[in-house]
Amino acid sequence: SSTWSCIILSFCCSLQVGLSDCNNSNSKNTCSSSIPFVKLSNGVDMPELALGTAPLIGDESEEFHVPNFVGFLPERVYRMLTLALESGIRHIDTALMYRSHKQVSYVLANFFASGKLTRDDIFITSKIFHPPTFGFGTAGSSMPENLDLMTPQQVTERVTFDFERTLEELGLGYIDLMLLHWPSNFHSTDVEGNAARRLAAWNVLEKMYEKGWARAIGVSNFSEHHLERLKNDGAVVVPMVNQIEASVFMQWTNITSYCKENDIRVHAYSPLGRGVTHVTSNPIVLSVAQKYDKDAGQIALRYLLQLDYGVTFLSTSESRLTSNQQLYDFELDDNDMMRLSSLNVPDGTWGLVSPYDIS
Repeated sequence: SSTWSCIILSFCCSLQVGLSDCNNSNSKNTCSSSIPFVKLSNGVDMPELALGTAPLIGDESEEFHVPNFVGFLPERVYRMLTLALESGIRHIDTALMYRSHKQVSYVLANFFASGKLTRDDIFITSKIFHPPTFGFGTAGSSMPENLDLMTPQQVTERVTFDFERTLEELGLGYIDLMLLHWPSNFHSTDVEGNAARRLAAWNVLEKMYEKGWARAIGVSNFSEHHLERLKNDGAVVVPMVNQIEASVFMQWTNITSYCKENDIRVHAYSPLGRGVTHVTSNPIVLSVAQKYDKDAGQIALRYLLQLDYGVTFLSTSESRLTSNQQLYDFELDDNDMMRLSSLNVPDGTWGLVSPYDIS
């Protein structure tokens, strides 16, 4: 398909910078934002910085009062998202797996009802088709435990249900960007079965895109092999985005190269390693931060922006929500980019499955 023709994009050409603001005729509207946006392959503008809504224990290194707790804490999203929107964030990243749709809906309803923001001011990304997690998430937030035994038709029915459920929980008529959360079951070796189920799930997103229920569609945690197989299996629409884990410690160079060649926007999540990989206390990151009079988090985020990533970060701190957006008044020089790139290691993840370990 000509849609999949190789288009080598440089950073300057792919980044369509503009201001995403919330000015309208309503005098109550006092919100503003200066976060640049990128233009996806279908012409949709997406703010390149997003707030993640998947709080976990340890994100802020606090002591937690429930021993042995494992899972997400969606109740933290109410305050976090309110502060983020007030500080200028306009791109919200959520997922069925995070169980934060209703919290996002509640916060947005307050901003919409007050006239501070309108639907057009907000860009919402969500994700469905998450493998079973066997205790970490709820039964309804991921695919069934028998995912490897599901037929393509069963996958079609479930993914359709989950897509519609997402819109209902968010209280929206359409989603700005819907992603397939993972390519298939974790550590699965069923190559042909996974490919068939993956295509069935992707076909659902294509149909929703065709009727306007999604302005853009994409994938998450896909390797170049998953993307190429999806194309060869007959995907009609090229994924507009591939969201992957990335940080100064974690770079998937083959994935990013493939995506750039095929006009697929790469978007990074967990850019600070969830506090597990200690990005912000790394001596090299701190040294570069001192040079530019910035904090370590800003250096780690700016590094990814200069590699042409969009970035989703998560914080419940009001000061960090602001500082993490102050990335556009400086530029890392080539030497510092090389120093930061030297930190890349094969096991730089904070604990997630490698896309290459999924067939």
